[in-house]
Amino acid sequence: IDRLLRCYLSIPSLSPLHQSLLLIDLQHQLYHSFQNLIHTTKMSSSDEMSIDPTQDDDGIIIDKQQTKIRVSFLLSPSVRHNRHQLELPSEPMAVPSNIRKRGLSAIVNHLLDRGDKDDDNDDDSASDDDEDNERLPSIPFDFLLNDKLLRLPLDSAARNLGLSTEHALELHYFPARLPPKKEGQSEQLPDWIMVMEYNNGRLWSGGADGVIRTFEQEGEELKSGCVISAHTGPIKCVSSLTDATSDLTYVATGSMDQTLVTHAYNSKKGELSLHAVYSGGHGNSISSVALAAGGSGGGDGKQIMASGDWDGGLAIWNVPGSSSSNSSNDNVGGDANGKKSSKKRKDNNSNSTSSSIEGTIQEVQPIQSVRAHSSNISGLAWGYNSSSSSSLPSTLLTGSWDHGLKVYDVSRMDCILALNGSRVVTSLSRCSNSDVVATGSPDCTVRLWDMRTNGEGGSGSQIADKTLRQSHKSWVSAIQWSPTDPFVLATTSHDGTLKVWDIRSSLPLHTVKATANKGDKSLCLAFGDGFIYSGGSDCVVKKFAL
Repeated sequence: IDRLLRCYLSIPSLSPLHQSLLLIDLQHQLYHSFQNLIHTTKMSSSDEMSIDPTQDDDGIIIDKQQTKIRVSFLLSPSVRHNRHQLELPSEPMAVPSNIRKRGLSAIVNHLLDRGDKDDDNDDDSASDDDEDNERLPSIPFDFLLNDKLLRLPLDSAARNLGLSTEHALELHYFPARLPPKKEGQSEQLPDWIMVMEYNNGRLWSGGADGVIRTFEQEGEELKSGCVISAHTGPIKCVSSLTDATSDLTYVATGSMDQTLVTHAYNSKKGELSLHAVYSGGHGNSISSVALAAGGSGGGDGKQIMASGDWDGGLAIWNVPGSSSSNSSNDNVGGDANGKKSSKKRKDNNSNSTSSSIEGTIQEVQPIQSVRAHSSNISGLAWGYNSSSSSSLPSTLLTGSWDHGLKVYDVSRMDCILALNGSRVVTSLSRCSNSDVVATGSPDCTVRLWDMRTNGEGGSGSQIADKTLRQSHKSWVSAIQWSPTDPFVLATTSHDGTLKVWDIRSSLPLHTVKATANKGDKSLCLAFGDGFIYSGGSDCVVKKFAL
């Protein structure tokens, strides 16, 4: 190298200044070459040449000299199936401080000895090949740090949560939720799909043409079952309830034509017929409805219904039971205002597949009717009943376009909790195991509200409002909580997308396109048994596997 330098410096065309600059540059390159040579020599002579599972997001082995954090991997209690196949020893181990979710998932799969056979290139013997073939596939995992989903580098997340890294951090891991995968769709319907509800293996939808339709899976296509024209205007809300004693499913629908009705579906006969008409409670279009029952599936014969209208009016109704046409004693509460009269059913829907047999139609008056809000009641949900599964719910949760959310005591129809927001509430859904609700708004935002009360009119928690990160690009049209996972909810929007959220993170887990064409609006959704259904202005019901 010294002779090479002297050769370059002896060129007569170079000025002394250029010679000096060239000498400095070559010395700099020489220094880095020696440093790389020393590093390579140390790596070659190292005694630990085994594969280190601590890798970055690109699968590259991380420098062993960087800062490490000790963590303990604990299987989340929410994992109930095959725990013995996924559980790891809880002894702490050192991982790179800047490792992310993907790198941690690779470590867990490595410790569980999971992965594709192509992940390892050990061809020393046939027995090794046999072992590779028997390995289970790798699983993507999610991680909880202090009950928050890990979405940042580990050290940054710990710092944001105020956790000390002097002691081992506890990371709870569980299989990550996969993106929704489209598995089927219905035929093109005549009009927009406004609302939908899933109950007892059957999907109910209400259209802008005022028609109720049922859907069942048949191959890769959703086949329409019963079809009945229920209203003269668009259907704005739907709720369903199955009576276990009579094998009847009651479907309540409200419409812009200011009518509120229930239909009864007989699963044995496959017939859908008009059950009751509810009058005297509203003077404007019905915008929200919710059915509730005491006992398992309404087994004690008591069913009630709440409905809200465009003017902010709220009404409570007794829903006639399966034997109400033969008995006058099933009026829940015995209130005189809840009286019913009977009419002969006229089948004026010749194009429907409902029953053509004449029956008795109940005409029901409201038990209670109050002005709950100053504007449209866009969402209703019965309160969570933790004390007794056989009793009717005692509270009712409401959301309105007047930016307010309220909790009503049903027996007294008194407001026991009121929360005021800054935006219109366009949709509302309650968590499956508490009175925490999620709402959607025109500002493209999902908000969480703690509406639990201590029974004395006061809030049972200090948390009133939590806003998830704005992700939709237009009006949030529908929101629904998962019936099986209290941390997961789904939303649809006028931007045509369907998003799945975990409330332990402010960002959505997955986003899928729910409409076929650009500009189409996604208007409604429903959770099924391992599926999510969506519908909108493209007039097609879509099914996504979870």
